[in-house]
Amino acid sequence: MRMMLLAMLCLGLGACSKPTNMAEKREARDVAMPMLAVSAPPHAELPAPQVAPPAPQAEAIAVSVPRMAYSYSYSFVLPGTSIAPAQEAHIALCDRLGPARCQLLAMFSEAGGERAAGASLKLRVTSASAREFGVELEKTVSSVGGRAVNRSITAEDVSKSLVDTQARIHQRELLIERLTEILRTRKGTVEELVEAERSVAAAQEELDQAKGWLAELQGRVAMSTIDVNYAEQVTAEPAEHVGNSIGETLRASAKAFVVTMGVVLRLLIFAAPWLLLGAIVWAGVRRIWRRVRRATETEDDQAPEEEDPPS
Repeated sequence: MRMMLLAMLCLGLGACSKPTNMAEKREARDVAMPMLAVSAPPHAELPAPQVAPPAPQAEAIAVSVPRMAYSYSYSFVLPGTSIAPAQEAHIALCDRLGPARCQLLAMFSEAGGERAAGASLKLRVTSASAREFGVELEKTVSSVGGRAVNRSITAEDVSKSLVDTQARIHQRELLIERLTEILRTRKGTVEELVEAERSVAAAQEELDQAKGWLAELQGRVAMSTIDVNYAEQVTAEPAEHVGNSIGETLRASAKAFVVTMGVVLRLLIFAAPWLLLGAIVWAGVRRIWRRVRRATETEDDQAPEEEDPPS
């Protein structure tokens, strides 16, 4: 009986120890696999290709685009009867763009009845649309028989002025902030507080001026000025007029001769009394001179001759 209990106990212990041994073997195998993979010889598995990391790229240098203020100028020649319609068409073109994109600054027209000898326009157009607007101006003039004789574009770099103005605004804002803090905390004597108030007023005035100048510079960059000039086209002389140029020259010469003779006659008529008076005076003076000369000669003839002294 005792022997049977011992045998059953041994069998129970063996059955319980088998799962534990299997789990330990599985864990040992899992741990040994990475170690075998690391210690495997080179020919067992090809190594993965090594890719070099990309070289660091240099940082791009920040380049500030210059802020330019553009001015355009166009000169057109066209028939005198077409100057006014072309000018009105250009004004209508500006009106179609709207006040946000085009503004009329000045207009001049030299009226001469149905024909106009000259005219001019001064416009302000957004810089992005200025060149296209110039093309439309030329198309309008071409449609009424005119042409462009002069085009010019001038640019002014206002980048430095913008940067300086912005820096000035920033400095004045900091100064006003510090002085305002002094006034708010009331630190200092009465004289110092009064001087701080004066400094705040002066700095605020300079700040307003700088902001106004900055707005003007930004407006010049955003809007371009366009000057448009209109002139009457001079027509060529006809062939008949060229053929009759000799006759016209002779007629002009005869007219000039008549005018010159008229001027001479007027001068003679104006000077005749003075010439007559001068002739009378000259005749009197000459007669008196002759009498004096004759009297002198007579006295010389009547005078006794002086005797020769004895030798």
